[in-house]
Amino acid sequence: MDKYQVLEELPPGAFGTVFIVEDSTGERFALKKVECIDEGEANRALKEAMTLLKLQHPNTCAYKESFIVWDAKTSSVFLCLVMDYLGNEDLAGLIRSKRENHETFDETTVQMLLGQAVDALVHIHKQNIIHRNLKPSNILLQDEMSFVIGDFCGETLMNDEMKLNIRIDEECKSWMSPEALRFSFSGKSDIWSLGCILLEMISCPVLNDTEMAALLSELRQDPSVLKKALKTMKDSGQYGAGLSQVLLKMLQVNPEERATARELADLPYVKDCLALCGSPLSGQKKDLPPEAGEELLEGGIETTLDFMQIYEEYEDAQILALQQLSTLTGTEEAFCLRKDIVRIVAQTMTSYSGSMDVQLEGLRVLKDLTGQVLEEGLEDDILTSDEPINALLQAIRSFPSSAELLTVACQLLMMVSASEAAAEKLARAGVVSDVLEILSRFTENRDICLSCSGALWSLAASESSKKSLASGCAVNILCNVLRTHLEDAEVAESVCCALWILSLQGSCSGLLSSTECFAGDQHEEVTLVLLQAVKKHPERPILVKNACLALASLFRTSELAAFTFLVPKADFSGTGLIKDCYQIHSDDPEVAENITLLFSELVKYDDALPELRSQDVAQMLEKIKLRFASTEEIVNLAEKALQRLQQKD
Repeated sequence: MDKYQVLEELPPGAFGTVFIVEDSTGERFALKKVECIDEGEANRALKEAMTLLKLQHPNTCAYKESFIVWDAKTSSVFLCLVMDYLGNEDLAGLIRSKRENHETFDETTVQMLLGQAVDALVHIHKQNIIHRNLKPSNILLQDEMSFVIGDFCGETLMNDEMKLNIRIDEECKSWMSPEALRFSFSGKSDIWSLGCILLEMISCPVLNDTEMAALLSELRQDPSVLKKALKTMKDSGQYGAGLSQVLLKMLQVNPEERATARELADLPYVKDCLALCGSPLSGQKKDLPPEAGEELLEGGIETTLDFMQIYEEYEDAQILALQQLSTLTGTEEAFCLRKDIVRIVAQTMTSYSGSMDVQLEGLRVLKDLTGQVLEEGLEDDILTSDEPINALLQAIRSFPSSAELLTVACQLLMMVSASEAAAEKLARAGVVSDVLEILSRFTENRDICLSCSGALWSLAASESSKKSLASGCAVNILCNVLRTHLEDAEVAESVCCALWILSLQGSCSGLLSSTECFAGDQHEEVTLVLLQAVKKHPERPILVKNACLALASLFRTSELAAFTFLVPKADFSGTGLIKDCYQIHSDDPEVAENITLLFSELVKYDDALPELRSQDVAQMLEKIKLRFASTEEIVNLAEKALQRLQQKD
């Protein structure tokens, strides 16, 4: 928590205390601090919280990072969740005010909540995320017609009866489904909770707090209670039969009979709610007036951006405007207005998260502008600002099966992750898991593999990538990619770079140790595939350099890797192969240094010395030492290796 300054501490809730904090840039966040029973629970809860970083939806609160802290004063371990700060207004306060004054929520407000909440739940459930603690106080207000779901709760903190009873009083359980009280959670548990919230909203003029709490409790025991309550609401004349039918679908005691979020989205009443809040799930599209397109084609960048805002409710207008922007991104005007373009394009992509055409055209514009920034060598905040990064992540996660979209998205990802600050943000958002999933799904796709392995090279250096890269999964995927595209020099070179960064020692600041990235049986496999890449493309200096660095790192921690390298293969030997590479690149000091480093690691193994001597490695090292006599690092490495080779057994 050191990097945040606490501005305000809010009253503690059932699961922890929320602080309003400020970072070094002055930006405010909400930081929730949850006490855990022990370190094991904290680690499990942290792992679950990492999935929340993937949430990118206008009606869910964005999570920035999560971490564990130890409080020496209380001898307690805490999970900390940092999320967007949207103010202190929530739906619970609005309901309380309405109930105290016997006021009615107009049906439009209820429809807006239902439409936005269903749209958000479809999104989160699609990613196998469950809220588990949906209630009015966890629905924040941006205004009276705009709602944001926050304060998600992981399985670890909700699946133990003793902990739940300690943390949640009876009032807080009012919105929990019957099965959730038995510690069985699913997306349908969230649907029950949302139904309870809607029921509470429409009951404000007819039930007091005590009566409402009793009704929510009775619903779990006697399904007939709901029909009686809905008849009472209907008789008040405020709400139509459509809402009652939806609530009957949501508040089924048996979860098997309860609707899912996606099933709700297909109901006519809910479709109207989705259309009201502009959700693509409504299936409704407004037709763009024919003359509007002519107006767009006659103008430049500013005209196009104005057009996007004037016709923001028209999906066709946004696609047309994005296509127009793509033709103009190479102009001086576009470069000068790049920040405005990026902001508006990212907002459009967020608004039309369900439209693949909008996402694809938006990604193309962002990629072109990012390429210009990198060509100019600028440290530009369009690479690191939240809006384009969130739009990129949303596109990747919304269309994980579209090769066309992912090709563009992964190229943009590789470009953006070249910025250290952007790479850190992306890693914190869990993008490494996305990249690995894409690589495993599209192993045959040359362009996707090239971009993803290039992005991993940048992302792997982030501390936030550790969990995603551990256990050897990343190594297996990269080896499969390299074997698949062994003939392709560019892909092979990119994968060798990624394998090198994964093989680095833990002693290198901020990086994983190779033992965390590599499973015990992978050292031999990686050594062989690196040698195959070098054998296939010995003329590529970058590939040779990075393969040598990766091999040196493997030899430093694995004797098996060293002897896999030394044992002659059917058509080549590792030592002979590297010697041949030196002959090709004998004037390249970086190649020479990395080859010398490789052999300086090999000579540490006594059993390796006879083979290295028989291959005249000492003669090559002497030549390197003489050729690069003015380079201290190369000379030192060569002398140490030569000293070992010249020792008597």
